[in-house]
Amino acid sequence: MRKLIPCLLAALICLPGMAAPEAARAADAEYVLSLNLPIPPIHNRWNHALKPWIAELEKRSGGRIRVEPYFAEALSKEAEAFESVKIGVADMAEFSFDVAVGQFPFHERVFTTVSPGVSMEDPTSFVLAIQDSFPEVKREFEGVKVLFVHAQTIGMVIGSKEPIRTLEDFKGRKINVLGDYQVARKVGALGASVVSMPLADVFTSMQQGVIDAATVDYDLLVSRRLGDVIKHITPVQTTCFVFCVVMNQDVYDSMPEDLRQVIDSVSGEYGRRVFSDFWNTLPYQSLDVWLNEMGGELHVLTDAEYAEIDRRVEPVTAEWAEITGRAGYPGEAMAARIRELVPTYARPWKDSRSMEIFTQRGGR
Repeated sequence: MRKLIPCLLAALICLPGMAAPEAARAADAEYVLSLNLPIPPIHNRWNHALKPWIAELEKRSGGRIRVEPYFAEALSKEAEAFESVKIGVADMAEFSFDVAVGQFPFHERVFTTVSPGVSMEDPTSFVLAIQDSFPEVKREFEGVKVLFVHAQTIGMVIGSKEPIRTLEDFKGRKINVLGDYQVARKVGALGASVVSMPLADVFTSMQQGVIDAATVDYDLLVSRRLGDVIKHITPVQTTCFVFCVVMNQDVYDSMPEDLRQVIDSVSGEYGRRVFSDFWNTLPYQSLDVWLNEMGGELHVLTDAEYAEIDRRVEPVTAEWAEITGRAGYPGEAMAARIRELVPTYARPWKDSRSMEIFTQRGGR
């Protein structure tokens, strides 16, 4: 947090890269809060969720609070975003738990035990329900003020150049995996050969035949143009990513009560709703574009095949319980609770909204 005083105003207005209107707005504010982001300003999550949320925060403060975004890990690497807020390098940050392997034993792998045969239709509520059942997981947030948590709807699925219509078709396919080693183990259990490369290399590698498929979400098909080479999706959920928006606790505590109330009013349920609207809209719009304009097709497996996949990934679930147990959590009880909650917040792929859209577009 930078509470502006007169001697800083001229320097602020002259900050490199800051447009004059933005500098003027910041100069009028009592508090300018730095926001550490891993994404660029062209990213959909920024334009359709974070930016509107910030606008509402600034509006409710009457212009007394301004948020200054620092894009593309300008203040710290995403894996260090939590610590950057905790120690005051940044006032606020949004990040994905999975990038800081080992730091958030529960939140970074909460979807590991979810059946690959379901689409997560309300993942944020799912995470909150587990938090309610096991409030001890919130100790992973110690040292910062958590504004809200949000999670990726649907999840990461498998996109390929050539159709994968059956479980047998996975055998020997080279599939690039986004996620940790447990996600890789889940994909390997399908009979595939697991590859790990940066997302930036997936398009060319798919185009050149270096890989046959990749774990993707629908947005990547359009925003990264992966749909130009990925023509088939086999909905096998490999993971979902959970994100968090946090604030430096000392900065929050130092603000006057009325501004703390403003921050509280756009946190919690309000913030989650902004992101739920995003996650429940954009991915399906991207799916629609991919199906209608890029020639995409979905291939849902049979109930028996999904049941067989669940059987094959049971060792991953057991390992997850051990990992969370070593972190001081009741791993087996948590895995059991997750299985109980999944039917409430997820649907089998054949009954999912994805398949409803595919069927409406003439798919079978």
